[in-house]
Amino acid sequence: MSRKRGYEVLILLTYIAMGAVCIYLQFFSSGQSGSLSNLIVNVVMLVISGIILAACTIGCLIPASSVTADLIEVSEKIEEDAKTSREYLWDKYLKDKDELFTDRRLLKNYKDYRHELMRITGGGNSYYKCDIEDYIGLDLIDRVIHVERLSQVPGVMTGLGILGTFVGLSIGLQGFSTGSTAQITGSIEPLMNGIKVAFHTSIYGMVFSLVFNYVYKKRLDDAEAALNMFLRNFRKYVLPDMEKEGVNKLLDLQKEQTKAIMALTEALSVSLPEGLKTYLEPRLDHFDDTISSFSRVATRNQMDQLERVVDKFITEMNNTMGSSFDNLSKVVNQSLALQQANAAQLKEIYSKNAVASDSMGKTVEEMAQVAERLKEISTSVEKYVKEVRTLEAQIATARRM
Repeated sequence: MSRKRGYEVLILLTYIAMGAVCIYLQFFSSGQSGSLSNLIVNVVMLVISGIILAACTIGCLIPASSVTADLIEVSEKIEEDAKTSREYLWDKYLKDKDELFTDRRLLKNYKDYRHELMRITGGGNSYYKCDIEDYIGLDLIDRVIHVERLSQVPGVMTGLGILGTFVGLSIGLQGFSTGSTAQITGSIEPLMNGIKVAFHTSIYGMVFSLVFNYVYKKRLDDAEAALNMFLRNFRKYVLPDMEKEGVNKLLDLQKEQTKAIMALTEALSVSLPEGLKTYLEPRLDHFDDTISSFSRVATRNQMDQLERVVDKFITEMNNTMGSSFDNLSKVVNQSLALQQANAAQLKEIYSKNAVASDSMGKTVEEMAQVAERLKEISTSVEKYVKEVRTLEAQIATARRM
């Protein structure tokens, strides 16, 4: 890519050509020579157009050309330096006393970028860094070339041509007469001269608009192409893309974390069981002993309480019912013996007294039935006493256990 292209010269040549056409029409053309109004309109048109074109060329296009040339030169320098270096050129350019840029706008922005980058990375290993495009990018190109301003110039040139057209028509119509045929015929020539002026100014405006728009677009395209080439070489050879570098560092950090987790897992798989065994076994043994002691103490307390309840029950039973059972047993035994003696005596009496009357026999039978009934009652009471004694023996046995 050529460092400088003289697109601005094309504007100058076009302006000179339009000025020559104007001079030819005013002084050497038989149809319009000597017309003062035509000369004034054309001169005013050329002067206004010249001022606008000169201001845009000097204030916008030439600075953009300088920036473009400097970007191309720096890009080529980076490529040349990269051929003799196997590392990134950032450290080399930091130590180099010669500045990388010569254009004052690029140099200022590059210094700002370098200062900000050193400030960010000066505090330690940072995973974020500013990018060169934030300082030398399309925004800088737009500011240098004044895109908003230059994009309006073609429309202004066209507007000036249209304005000149209306002025020329106005001048021509001022000399036009609608009276007699002779007057109309005589006013046709001034009208045609005005129409010529109108068309000439439109031509000037259209030519200036087309040429300036072409130069402006080409200058903008060259500046953007030079910028893209510089950014590509800078990120490739001087300092890598900050976004990609940050992602790569994050990936490296993730790999380190994964390795640390794997190492920790392996260490825990070996040391954790042993550590848990060493730590938990004494505490579990102590816990087991505590539970055993508690169960023994609880069982012993329960047995003691149960034994005291049984002792109390037996004692109360003996105190309450023991003497009653003894007395009952004695009374029943005595009644049984007495009834047996009475029965024997009655049988002896009845056997000796064979001649007893029928009523006496009945009495004897009734007495025998009463005796038999008393015998059954005595047997039932005796059985009940035996069962009570058996229950008392079982309670005593349970107490000894």
